[in-house]
Amino acid sequence: MKGRIRMLQREAAQRRMMAALPQADVIITNPEHFSVALRYKQNPDKAPVVIAKGVDHMALKIREIAREYDIAIVPAPPLARALYHTTELEQQIPDGLFVAVAQVLAFVFQLKQYRRKGGQRPKLNEENMPIPPDMRY
Repeated sequence: MKGRIRMLQREAAQRRMMAALPQADVIITNPEHFSVALRYKQNPDKAPVVIAKGVDHMALKIREIAREYDIAIVPAPPLARALYHTTELEQQIPDGLFVAVAQVLAFVFQLKQYRRKGGQRPKLNEENMPIPPDMRY
């Protein structure tokens, strides 16, 4: 009985998580295994917030929904793993990942401008993303 209740609670949480996905500004991936959806609205969010995350099949579902809503999907494996392992849903990202996430959000902003106005396509240098050693997975 307790197992069934836990399963139903987990399924309800997954439905809520998937329903929140259209609010995401970016999906950060370890292309195959991890996906983490972030929302950043300057007001009321003081920092980017994790609104969905998943591994394997759930990560694939997150990417599928992101494509439906034209949400940027950014491959950054070390950052995706760090976010997945160090955050909970509806939680702000850890201080140690602010700079790396800011680089991704700036890239997404530049990418949107590029799509509207043309010019030189922006590049994200994931090798220079500062991820603290204690947040590497």
